[in-house]
Amino acid sequence: MVKHILFDFDGTLVDSRALLVKLYNELAAQYQFRRIRDQDLALLRSLSISERVNRLGVPVLQIPQLIIAGRQLYQENIRMLHVVPGMKEVIARMSAQGVRSSILSSNSEENIRLFLKNNKLDDAFKEIISAKHIFGKHHSIRKVMKQWGTSPSRMIYVGDELRDIEACRKLGVPIVAVTWGYDSPRLLLSGNPDYLVNSPGELLKTLMTLI
Repeated sequence: MVKHILFDFDGTLVDSRALLVKLYNELAAQYQFRRIRDQDLALLRSLSISERVNRLGVPVLQIPQLIIAGRQLYQENIRMLHVVPGMKEVIARMSAQGVRSSILSSNSEENIRLFLKNNKLDDAFKEIISAKHIFGKHHSIRKVMKQWGTSPSRMIYVGDELRDIEACRKLGVPIVAVTWGYDSPRLLLSGNPDYLVNSPGELLKTLMTLI
């Protein structure tokens, strides 16, 4: 029986894909990387993060610098963002069932808390955990499990990227992959998630069978 849910943030709880493309293109102009065009989006959704980085010609060593710059731009534009329709209901239902919900994201804690405050979700989550390594979410998940004193079978992760699935697979943590975020359904399926859902309504039904 699941007692803890870790939600990813960008793409899962918040519809931020258009903003992140906009911010990336601003940085691309500054650093002279390849820009993302509208016609590139479908292909990029089908690629892993490392494949996207290679295709866009972004030097791996510059990624940490870009993340810091991107987080600042994100904060400046955060009022543009909205909760994915239907996700507030999922969060409220889990809380009513006594399930502990937290956020684990590569975004900054400051940005996430500001977004939650703007959307009247200040008290919806027990914890906000910022994953320090974009390619190593499993380290953060393992740390959370140790802090909570819980086993993989007592928690579940909800995310929208192949790297979320890969991180959970390393630890034996069940994962629900959602198709409305960054990665395409086909890419998500390639990681063999425990569950794949196409709407917040489907997500709620799935979670209700697990708690």
